[in-house]
Amino acid sequence: MDEIKFNLKKLTHRAKGDTGDFITLNEEACNGCGMCELVCAATLWSMKGGKARLAPRYRELCFECAACWEICEREAIDFHYPAGGTGLVIEYG
Repeated sequence: MDEIKFNLKKLTHRAKGDTGDFITLNEEACNGCGMCELVCAATLWSMKGGKARLAPRYRELCFECAACWEICEREAIDFHYPAGGTGLVIEYG
């Protein structure tokens, strides 16, 4: 089976403007399960000291899929889409 390769930089771009903080972590609610790290396609989550850590550059690297928010059973992750007109734009076709 042939490996399928695609270049995300050719399929996406970032709209101009400040996205603001669209992901926040409540460290007190985090139980360190690591599910956010497991589901993040952009590898923006890591575990340190038994707690999740979000990459400092997440605003420019995140795919905005909200998988981390969806998988967090403790509701330690809050996600909302970036401010109107900013963030990831997917080019298709």
